[in-house]
Amino acid sequence: MEPTYEEILALATKVFGSAEDAQAWMKRPAIGLNQQRPIELTGTAEGREAVATYLVRIYFGVYT
Repeated sequence: MEPTYEEILALATKVFGSAEDAQAWMKRPAIGLNQQRPIELTGTAEGREAVATYLVRIYFGVYT
């Protein structure tokens, strides 16, 4: 089952420690997402999956 936007935001909040930091991260280009802003990718199931996967990688310290 693909993640919803709300689930991604909750995961980002867990990763970055606050909803404010999570929302700020969603608006900035992300290296691991080919310099795309995560918020722009959340419009499709594939994009949401890519953002969620990247957040999990950040959480566990796996950047490559």
